[in-house]
Amino acid sequence: MASTSVDQVVPGRVRARRYLLFRIFAVLVALVFLVLFGVWQSILTPWVLFPDATDHGWVRTAELHRYADAAAAAGMGAAGVGALVAALRPARRSGLVAWVGGTLTIIGLGSIASVLLQQHTGLLGALVQGLVTVAVTAVPLVLLHPERRTVLRGGAAVVGGPAGARASRGTDVPAGAARIGLLALGGAGVVLAVGMLIWRLTGGVFESPREDDVLSFVILGLSVALGSRLCLTGREGWRPLVVILAVVGAYAVVGGLSLALG
Repeated sequence: MASTSVDQVVPGRVRARRYLLFRIFAVLVALVFLVLFGVWQSILTPWVLFPDATDHGWVRTAELHRYADAAAAAGMGAAGVGALVAALRPARRSGLVAWVGGTLTIIGLGSIASVLLQQHTGLLGALVQGLVTVAVTAVPLVLLHPERRTVLRGGAAVVGGPAGARASRGTDVPAGAARIGLLALGGAGVVLAVGMLIWRLTGGVFESPREDDVLSFVILGLSVALGSRLCLTGREGWRPLVVILAVVGAYAVVGGLSLALG
């Protein structure tokens, strides 16, 4: 019994309470990213130029940062939508929850580099901000889920068919065009993250050495790569995650072309 997950032995009433708490927190995460952070508006960045009234510590020309702002909107928007989808049906979607938690962790750790680049505080202050961000977003999302141990492992593998057919059908994973698309999307995410890091480390900037635009691309790339990996390995909830990733990919292509041709 010691090796048996607590999730398999808790009473149904306790499990239902955990699902309720998870749903409430997941909706709060979605509202923070989609509404409080203004993603509902900034997602239109490729087509609408929004003035930037934020004090970055240096003069920022909004036109020069539209690619990065659109990437940030896509990354945060995907995380918010993922949290909302998980809240609507948290059972049997441990892989989707793992991706949302992983993306929130990436965003939180990215804030450490953001604070250092913009010189808002020193290393200690940056570490505190990043770790606190992870502690109040990703950690509760995972721990409140009734299957948190499974979520921490990246989600359970979906097995096709009833018990008698499992041996013949095997694990339920994306196939055909979906698999090819996920491989391409995951590869593009890795290239985006690594490529932008190399570009920044070799002196590339949009306008100022203090800008953190590169992190928008790195976060988006890592999130997409992680999501593609979880889908390709057939983790629970991979189908709605595929839809989210496909929308992100389409947005990146259409938004990028709109900016390039505009």
